[in-house]
Amino acid sequence: MPVFDTIIIGAGWSGAVAAKHLSSKGRSVLVLEARDRVGGRADTWKDGNVKVDVGCSWIHGYKEGNPARSIAEEHGVATHLPKPADGLIYGPDGLLSSSQANSLRAALSAAQSAFQLPYPPPPPTASLASALFGSDSPLFASAATADPSSDLNQTSPADPTTSSPASGSSKSADKANLVSLARSLEVPLGLKLEKASLRWTGWESLSNFAGSDAAPEGGYEALVRKVITKAVDHKAEVLLGTEVTSVKLQDDMITVTDRTGEIYRGKTVICTIPLGVLKTLPSSTFSPALPARTQEAIKGTHVGVLEKLLLVYPKAWWPKAETAGSFTFLPTSTQAISDTSTPREIFDASTLITANFACPSLPDPSPTLLTYLSETPALALLKHEPAEVVEAFHHFLMSRFGVEDSPPPSRSHLTNWYTDPLARGATTTPSIVSEHGERSPMDFKELSRPAWGGKLGFAGEATEMEHRGSVAGAVVSGQREAERVDRYLTMRSEG
Repeated sequence: MPVFDTIIIGAGWSGAVAAKHLSSKGRSVLVLEARDRVGGRADTWKDGNVKVDVGCSWIHGYKEGNPARSIAEEHGVATHLPKPADGLIYGPDGLLSSSQANSLRAALSAAQSAFQLPYPPPPPTASLASALFGSDSPLFASAATADPSSDLNQTSPADPTTSSPASGSSKSADKANLVSLARSLEVPLGLKLEKASLRWTGWESLSNFAGSDAAPEGGYEALVRKVITKAVDHKAEVLLGTEVTSVKLQDDMITVTDRTGEIYRGKTVICTIPLGVLKTLPSSTFSPALPARTQEAIKGTHVGVLEKLLLVYPKAWWPKAETAGSFTFLPTSTQAISDTSTPREIFDASTLITANFACPSLPDPSPTLLTYLSETPALALLKHEPAEVVEAFHHFLMSRFGVEDSPPPSRSHLTNWYTDPLARGATTTPSIVSEHGERSPMDFKELSRPAWGGKLGFAGEATEMEHRGSVAGAVVSGQREAERVDRYLTMRSEG
């Protein structure tokens, strides 16, 4: 039975990067991947010329140092910065004017800035929702003190859809729209605002990659596959469809067992199993048991929910198809979402963000709409059959766009990362509220700490305190662990 220098569990971003780095150093590497493909949560939906990332997407911070950019360049993958396009907001009564939309966005931006790492620190039980929706929140300042001299509040004779100077009813409507727009933050956060810790709001924004975004041509999955291929060129071995069930330290060697009972041996192991899956594993999976602090961090660190609903049409039938890059739909219903809600009721009561791929802001536009589903609508919709969800959303779109007749989608896809046994969620979220301050960004640092004297390491977005929840975090963590393991193996050979 061969003994590998390193066994890497998982062929997502972090595992692929670690395998490439170590194999290029001449280390013998075995990658075990439970899926029948590489990429993990990098998953690109493909149908003919239509390729859409339904897992991780975009190289965030493309010009600001995201290492995924250099990986794309190294492997000859073109990347595209989107051309500017309109972002339209539909309120309960229809399309908002640009001044109305800009006013809402400005208020939300001001509130976000006001609550970046608040000092003195609020209690650990305080949520982002409690601050955003408080009576004295900057979010409502513009609605409470409308200025008739402001372009954001004046009615234009040429555009009667612009907002008028504040009356009691308009202020009430503005406030409702502001609350609804603030709910759109639950998409990138991956959790409800009531769960997000106010104390740590904006903590990672000081150091993560943000600013410009770029799309890798062909999608993220193909890029990960190129990285894995380069590792194989350096003699790394990759086994797909191999689900690990046991990792044990025995006689200074680690044995890894898969679901069929096959055993693999290595001097070191890098575990890139997603945090959502680690939470579900039996305590006996790792032997000896992981350190108590690691176990507590695994249990307490929150994994978010974010699903995507993809609809491909024979043609783009919606308004502004060639100029709007995205549509934000604010709720038309105040009815609470429950277990008995129909898909249409769920859509009507949710804040939804829909990307429009018919807009030529990127090469090869297609009549495709991709909608981001935050925690509340996602969990409710996953209880219904995908076909029912697609039909309901199509009719929802017709209603919101004011179109009486349109062709049905020819293809569709609804992700299920939350129920996927090999993901159990999207990515980690910012730190959540806790009773005594147990949760903080230090959880991500704790998840990165090696065990068993350095023989067992952990990589993945959940292990990067500065870049959690991102491709950059996965890439940086893969590089970090590969370099650490390479040093460890050198010391071992010299010792």
